[in-house]
Amino acid sequence: MTDDQLAAMLLALAWLGGYGTARARLGGRLVDWADDQLTERPAWVPRFWAAAPVALVATALLWLAHPRRSRASYRAHQAAKRRHLEPVPVPQYDPEWTTRRGGPQT
Repeated sequence: MTDDQLAAMLLALAWLGGYGTARARLGGRLVDWADDQLTERPAWVPRFWAAAPVALVATALLWLAHPRRSRASYRAHQAAKRRHLEPVPVPQYDPEWTTRRGGPQT
């Protein structure tokens, strides 16, 4: 087998493997499994360390496939975190609140 034939065969196998993975939707299931393992298990459990490379590869593929959308999502998440950190003004007590609101007069 020549180098060209080997390269063509490897390319065809890679295409078929990617097509089969997409049709069976194994990628989403695998990433969901990895997400569950990373969020619900302590770091000393072997499943955690088995799921870590899966999550890293999925994140890298997401950044490679959709860099603009990934960057926008990251920035939106950071902005949302910053919004939650802003101090909330303390409400002031208003003794005339019920009078102005039309409530019962005392």
